Amino acid sequence: MEMSSVNKPGGNYLPVIIHGGLAYVSGQLPRRGEDLLYVGKVGAGVDVASAQEAAALCADLCVSAINHATGGEDRIVQVLQLVGYVASAPGFTQQSQVMNGASDRLIECLGERGRHTRTSVGVAELPRGAPVELSMIAAVRS
Repeated sequence: MEMSSVNKPGGNYLPVIIHGGLAYVSGQLPRRGEDLLYVGKVGAGVDVASAQEAAALCADLCVSAINHATGGEDRIVQVLQLVGYVASAPGFTQQSQVMNGASDRLIECLGERGRHTRTSVGVAELPRGAPVELSMIAAVRS
């Protein structure tokens, strides 16, 4: 997992807020800097495997944002909640399968600390035409 870069917010908000031992991570798109690496709707132009890769990248970016905000890679005590938004073509119903890309990445990188609750939501559109956006809540140590 690449920890060197954290994407700048696309508006007037913070990427992470730490409060009461919890890290609240703003929605992360599958991008590096200003470059959106995946574009389109899942089920029409974006297949499930590509969407899973996009979701995994978003999970990496959530973890990187927390690491940057807390000053260390070992500060995540437990990922508590992952919410995934999947830009879905009409009739597409595999949002949970797409989100498995993010869940698998978190467990791969963080072990048991990466296990989490999850919500997968199909939406009509996402910012910049992204196929996936993730937000996260994690318990962190100061």
